[in-house]
Amino acid sequence: MRHAVGTGAVPVTAAERVDELDVLRGFALLGVLLANFTAWVGPPFLATEAQFASISASQADKLAEFVVHWLVSDKANTMFAVLFGIGFWIQMERIEARGGNFKSIYLRRLTILLGLGALHLFTIWPFDILHLYALAGFVLFAMRGLGNRVLIIGGLVLAVGGRAVTEFLFKITGVADRATEVVYSDVGILTRQGAENTVQIISEFSRLVASDWFASGLGLAWFFYVLGRFMIGAFIARMQWIQRASELLFVYRRLLLIALPLGLIGEFAAAAFQSELWSWLEHISFLRSPIHFVSVLFLVIGYASMLVLALHSSFNPLAAMFGPVGRMALTNYVMQSFAVGWMLYPAWGGPSLVGQVGTAAAAGYGLAIFAGQIVFSQIWLAIFRYGPLEYLWRWGTYGNRPAFLR
Repeated sequence: MRHAVGTGAVPVTAAERVDELDVLRGFALLGVLLANFTAWVGPPFLATEAQFASISASQADKLAEFVVHWLVSDKANTMFAVLFGIGFWIQMERIEARGGNFKSIYLRRLTILLGLGALHLFTIWPFDILHLYALAGFVLFAMRGLGNRVLIIGGLVLAVGGRAVTEFLFKITGVADRATEVVYSDVGILTRQGAENTVQIISEFSRLVASDWFASGLGLAWFFYVLGRFMIGAFIARMQWIQRASELLFVYRRLLLIALPLGLIGEFAAAAFQSELWSWLEHISFLRSPIHFVSVLFLVIGYASMLVLALHSSFNPLAAMFGPVGRMALTNYVMQSFAVGWMLYPAWGGPSLVGQVGTAAAAGYGLAIFAGQIVFSQIWLAIFRYGPLEYLWRWGTYGNRPAFLR
């Protein structure tokens, strides 16, 4: 479902969008919300081990935790990162093909994203990924002359082992534990729970980011994680597997039959290793990481194949459900942070659920938030051409205001 590309260094119009990317982004955003919300409400972020044991002790909570680990966690982030890699590569090629100073346009686009991500990271959401997407985008720009084989092999190596190896090295040296000792103590967690105003929240988030993200080496580990997925996305874009999806449905059918079962089985095993439901597996828990980092890629391929095939089927509600959310991916990603914060932080005037929410409830709230985003995105895009942040991003990138109203 690709449309003709125009000429001139101007923003991509709605007619030039790749519909498959929008649907996949929307689906990935649902997973990102569920994974982040269920992780954020628990230890060692916003609840102590003792608190969480009491508020998330039911079988429903344990089952919800297992399902999120099995079907969502790391899969959503992986899909989102690969899709951004695909999108960045397509944008880079389009800008270059249209002529003009494509380097400055593309780099300006990344610089704006980096600034937005840094602001998001320190003030609203310590799980922000936008700043890493911008940094990986700069590296991807430098890699644009590499061959396909280098892109895919290097991407797979970083995707499977980059984060795991980096985290392991920082762990065995003791750097990670020393950096996070204070912020992840019960005192540090209770201090975050007790933040009474936005200034205190920002202060606590900045302390958490400085310790857990930078000093512990976790940010570097996740940079390799993102870069590997960006390289895979760039390879997919070069091969035009998304842009030519309608011509390659037979390939997607084969991938679905192979990748989805392998991913589901592998991730089921990986989730079982860390679940209380299968505590007897603890003595072989060392197998979890290698199984997970391989099977997560299979499961993402399976998800993507299933969605592409569904999008091209005769019965297709996915475009209406996920497409508008994916077209406003940047806006909806940041909106999720505000929605979760409003529900949790006492200073933001919401229900103040921090320290009181179990896994099942967090997953339920996440689904409700996403349902609201589906409705909001459909209404917004019926009136406007772009999401609000997408519009500002384009304006800053190209230096002139694109048409906003339909």
